[in-house]
Amino acid sequence: MKLLHSLAVWSELQGNSVALRDERDEVTYGELWSRVTREAEALTQRLEERHLSGRPVALLADNGIDWVVRDLACMLAQIPCVPVPPFFNAEQRAHLLRDSGCVLLLAQTEQGWTEQWLDNQAVSLPSGTCKITYTSGSTGEPKGVCLGAGSLQNTLEALAERIGSSGVTEHLCTMPLAVLLENLAGVYLPLWLGKRVSLPGLSSLGLGSMQRPDPARFIATLAASHADSLILLPATLGWLVTATQSHLLPAERWKLLAVGGGKSGQQLLAQADALGLPVYEGYGLSEVGSVVALNGPECRRLGSVGKPLSHLEVRLADDGEVLVRGNAMLGYIGDPEVPSTADWLATGDWGEWDADGFLTIQGRKKSTLVTGFGRNVAPEWVEAELATVPGVLQCFVYGDEEQGIQALLFAPTLAGTQEGDELLQACNNRLPDYARLRGWQFIRDPLSRERGELTANGRVRRHIIFQQRIQQGAASSVILNEEVS
Repeated sequence: MKLLHSLAVWSELQGNSVALRDERDEVTYGELWSRVTREAEALTQRLEERHLSGRPVALLADNGIDWVVRDLACMLAQIPCVPVPPFFNAEQRAHLLRDSGCVLLLAQTEQGWTEQWLDNQAVSLPSGTCKITYTSGSTGEPKGVCLGAGSLQNTLEALAERIGSSGVTEHLCTMPLAVLLENLAGVYLPLWLGKRVSLPGLSSLGLGSMQRPDPARFIATLAASHADSLILLPATLGWLVTATQSHLLPAERWKLLAVGGGKSGQQLLAQADALGLPVYEGYGLSEVGSVVALNGPECRRLGSVGKPLSHLEVRLADDGEVLVRGNAMLGYIGDPEVPSTADWLATGDWGEWDADGFLTIQGRKKSTLVTGFGRNVAPEWVEAELATVPGVLQCFVYGDEEQGIQALLFAPTLAGTQEGDELLQACNNRLPDYARLRGWQFIRDPLSRERGELTANGRVRRHIIFQQRIQQGAASSVILNEEVS
C-alpha cells in the first residue's frame, strides 16, 4: 500500500514532526515508522514460529498510539488485520474471532497489552485480504467484509482529492478506530498527507458507554485539544452545535467537520451552517472501502451527501435505489461469490440526484413507510428531524397507510408537558404534509441493547421494536399523546 511508502518518506522529510499523540505520549514521524517496522518484524517472526503465517490477527483496544502502530504493522507485514469494535458484546466478539479464523488477539488491558493465541479453524480468505472489517447490521450476526490494500488506497487518494484543500493540520478521532471510516479517513488520510492525529480515549470523549454518553466531557476534550478536524455522527454534531451556540467552542477553529453514519436533520445542518461550522456530510459503505460520496470545500450542497468520489460510479435504479460500481470488496467471509468491479452493488438505500449532481440519501429501502396517499417516507429522515428537538434522547418512527406515521419517543423532560408538545408540534410542522406525524407516544423506558431493540453500536432494530413495543402492546409503558394533524 502506498500509504506505507508515504510514511517512510515522511520519516525522512519531517522525521521530527509529531505524527500521533494520545493521552500518554506522542510520536514523531521518524519514531512512528521505526516502531511500525519493528512491530511488523516481531509479528512476522511470532507467526512463523507457530507455522501460522498469513493467518489473521485481531486488534482490540481503546483509541491510542499503540492501536495505530499495530494496525500499520499488520499492513506492512501483509498480515490480515481484524479490528474488534469495542461496542461489540461478548457473543459478537467470539463470532468475529471464530468467523475470521483469527489466530492471535492483541488486546489492551489495565495491565497493558496482552497476546492471546487462539485455536480457531482456518477459513478461506480472498487473496490479497489486508483488512477484515465487521459491520453490525440491524439483524443477524456481524458480517466480515474483506478489503484489499488497493481498495483502501483508492479511497484514501479520492478523499485527499476531495478535501485535501481544507488546510487541516490536526485531526482528532472521535469514533473507535475499529470503525472503518475513522480508521481510514481519521488516521490513514492525515498520515498520508503528513498531518497530526490526536487519539483521546473513548472515556475521555464521554463515549465510554454508548448507553450513557457524556456530551459535556466530549466538548471539554475538544476544547483542550489543538485539533481543527473531526469526523462526527449526527448526535455528536448536535453536541458541537450546542457548544458553539453557548460560546464554549469558537466555530472558526474548525477547518473540516465531516459527518456520516446516519442522516442528519435539516434543522441541525442549517444551525451548523448559520454558525459558520464547516460541515461536510458524506455517505459510505464498507463493501466499497468506506466513503462513496462527500461534500468538500469546493463542492458543497447543504442536506446532500455531496458528489461521488472520483474512484466510483454511482447511479439510481428505476425504483430510486442507490447503486455503486468500482473499488469493490474482495468478498464476504464465508461467501464463495467474488465481487467484480464491473458489477453494480445494490446498497439498499433510497437516493435522489439534484440538477447539479449532488446525491441525497432518503433512507433505507427496507424500512420505507408508505402513507395513505401513496407517498414513500423514510423513517430515518423523520427520526433525524425529531432528534433535533431538545430533550428527545431516542426516537423510533413507524406507521402504514391506515394509522399514518407515528413515533415512539424517549424524552423524560418533555413527556406530559406543554413545552414538549409545543416543541414537537413545531418540529412536525416543519415537515412536508405527507411526512408529518399523526401522533406520538412517550415511552418511560429507553430502547435498549439488552432487550434486543438496538444493535451493539446503537442502531435501531425495527422489527424487534415494533414487535415488543407496538404489536405486543406497550400500553403500560407509554403515554399516548393526543393525535396531531
